[in-house]
Order: sequence, then structure tokens, then C-alpha cells
Amino acid sequence: MSKEQRYLLQSGGIFACWKPYCVATVLGSGVAVCLCDPIAKVGGVSHFTLPKSKEIKDKDKRKHMTTHAAENSLPHLLKMMYEMGASRANIGAHIVGGGSSSLCNSKNIGKKNIETAKKYLKKNKIQVVNEDTGYSWGRKVLFNTGNGEIIVYKLRNIRERDWNADKSFNNR
Repeated sequence: MSKEQRYLLQSGGIFACWKPYCVATVLGSGVAVCLCDPIAKVGGVSHFTLPKSKEIKDKDKRKHMTTHAAENSLPHLLKMMYEMGASRANIGAHIVGGGSSSLCNSKNIGKKNIETAKKYLKKNKIQVVNEDTGYSWGRKVLFNTGNGEIIVYKLRNIRERDWNADKSFNNR
């Protein structure tokens, strides 16, 4: 994964591209769904922290949706990939994250995030080719959008430098 351009995906972010990128993200109870169509060479990642969101209305009463919620970010990621030429029949998915944490206010949020990802992918007939989820550790993920290769580092204690931008990654 050394020849691709690099991108650091923050919590609540979505990234999709038709060029090979190495996308990095760090997960606790959040989940990254990494999708790739290796035929079209289109891939993307959604890093969500909640299964569902409550719509927030601003002072003008317009509704806003957050990409921190799977219900918003996963459909948006698929739409982006389809617009770039991906085909549902060729897409493979990796589900990563959903660790449990004593720091989380909500009980079992990691487990709920995992279940939401699986249900969404099943409903949309996207094949899950790999899953590394649950338990009590965090994860650092490197995902190649061009060919679907993935590297997952398990972290017993997520350090501040794991969350902050690595200088080798272009944080756009």
C-alpha cells in the first residue's frame, strides 16, 4: 500500500474514489464499512459512530442529517460509488470496528453499529468478504480503494497520536 495517494478519514467521514487511495481511519466503538468494486476500481469508506441519528433543525427549520449515523452515511457512500461506475454485483465489503468501551455513555453502541452495518449490507445485497469487529480494543485501518486490500491493527489502548493526523497521510 505504498504507491497510492493517502487520505486520513476522520470520524463521521465518507470517502470514495475511482483512483487508488490508501485510506486510514482509527476506530473505537465506531465502525468503518470499506467497499470496493475491483473491476471498476472504485472504492470507498464510511466511518460512522452511531446507528441512527435524530434530525437536527436549525433556526430556519431546515433538516440536517449527520454522516456520523450509519442510516445516512452508508446510502450516501453507495450512491457515490455507483455514480463513479461501481456495480452492486462486484462490490465486496469489509466491516471493521465496533469495539466496546467503558468510556461510551450508551450501552452496546459498538454492537449496535455492527448490527446496523450488517443489516444494511444484507438489504442491499452487498457481500461481506471480511469482518473484524467487537471486543474491547480499538483498531487502526488501512484500506486500498483500488483493489480492496485491507490492513487492520488492533490497539489495546488508543493513543492520542492514533487519532491525530499522521504526517505521512494527506489530511484533506
